[in-house]
Amino acid sequence: MKSVIVIPARWASTRFPGKPLAPIAGISLIQRVYERAGKSERADSVYVATDDDRIAAHVTGFGGRVVRPEGIFATGTDRIAAALPLFDKIYDHVVNVQGDEPLIDVRGIDRVISALEDGADMVTLACPIESDEEYTSRDVVKVVTDLAGNAMYFSRAAIPYGSRSLALRHIGLYGYQSRVLRTLSETAPSLLEVAESLEQLRALQNGFRIKVLHTDKPHLGVDRPEDVLRIESEIAKLR
Repeated sequence: MKSVIVIPARWASTRFPGKPLAPIAGISLIQRVYERAGKSERADSVYVATDDDRIAAHVTGFGGRVVRPEGIFATGTDRIAAALPLFDKIYDHVVNVQGDEPLIDVRGIDRVISALEDGADMVTLACPIESDEEYTSRDVVKVVTDLAGNAMYFSRAAIPYGSRSLALRHIGLYGYQSRVLRTLSETAPSLLEVAESLEQLRALQNGFRIKVLHTDKPHLGVDRPEDVLRIESEIAKLR
């Protein structure tokens, strides 16, 4: 079985235009994510999926692989599904790594691929919720699971009501069986997906199982220009 990592990268961003090319301690954000993902022991290839000439030229310039899916995509799932025919070969599994997480845990990627090899429809990560502020914030997506570790529901609301210890903080790294990804891209957005603005609810509402793997803490991401210094500080600690 073959697995591919795909890193979506767009130029347009309300909070940080041109973010993929922003320098992080002298190396672009997208190159850092790409090289980090390339350390996976289970993935066979890594690609950046972009619609921007500047990003594509930069990635090929440092020796990375690029695909250019065409169209207007409502979600990352749809964008990555459109890239499937553009890869060098047919892959059984696809892992969506966010392009703004230069410190992503490579072990988490490999655990996701391992769960896909064991037959899970989809796989994602989650970590403990550390404060009441996180629990009530709409920007922190919560997930609750069944006893087998499969997602029962994702929400921006504080679920389950009054029981923070039973919820996990969702981390937006997704692994898909390629057949599941194709099916989801051909399926209309679900009512729950639209209500919560969470694309993973399309999978749940259409009967797919999402395995939730636990990790210790959320990945540090770059959402705004001021996040760059925080990431550079963390990188310095690793040297």
